[in-house]
Amino acid sequence: MDMSAESSERSAKYSDIVYEMLKRDILSRKFEPKDKLSETALAKMYNVSRTPVREALHKLEKEGLVVKLSDGYHVSFLTKEQILKIFEVRAVLEALAAEKAAENRDPELLMRLREAAEKFKGADKGNPLALAQANSEFHDVIAEMCGNEYLRDMLKDLRNKLAIVRVDLFASSSRVEQEIEEHWRIYEAIEKGDPQAAREAALRHQLNLMEFIKSKKMIGGILI
Repeated sequence: MDMSAESSERSAKYSDIVYEMLKRDILSRKFEPKDKLSETALAKMYNVSRTPVREALHKLEKEGLVVKLSDGYHVSFLTKEQILKIFEVRAVLEALAAEKAAENRDPELLMRLREAAEKFKGADKGNPLALAQANSEFHDVIAEMCGNEYLRDMLKDLRNKLAIVRVDLFASSSRVEQEIEEHWRIYEAIEKGDPQAAREAALRHQLNLMEFIKSKKMIGGILI
């Protein structure tokens, strides 16, 4: 391997490491919505050069966790109104995806969906980040099972837009318990191959989330 290739590979490795650390720090609220993310400060914090930091920020921008403004990168910020508007669209698409998943009923993906539902149920209820990640896995499997790559990509885009607030949704223990029940209703409808029941369960799940969000206060970009 020549020196340039070795240097490029090392940079990519550092970029992945910084990406994971910065993503964790954003989702755990070490950095809050609207916070400026200085390449120099982050490089010092993570003990790397600015190049992997820049690459990590670019990747996180694509995922919707950071936004590039005239003065550099900032942690993304959503208003309550914007969140609810995204959920309005997501509710329709999640319902369609669940309906199609029940029609397709792929055995391998069905097993993965059950595992994802069980993982969410077994996740540490005091760890909103772990719950958010397990929740994403559950919905990702449904999106894959729907068999429509365009629908899958639209759902992924909407989830990315909501990434900055997803941890806030699992800070309430009562909401988490309700979420567990709703996931199982969706899974059971898909497992039975009942498209209408799957659609209704997925739609109700999203509408309940919207009602939960409406009941919360938004302070500094954080749902309280």
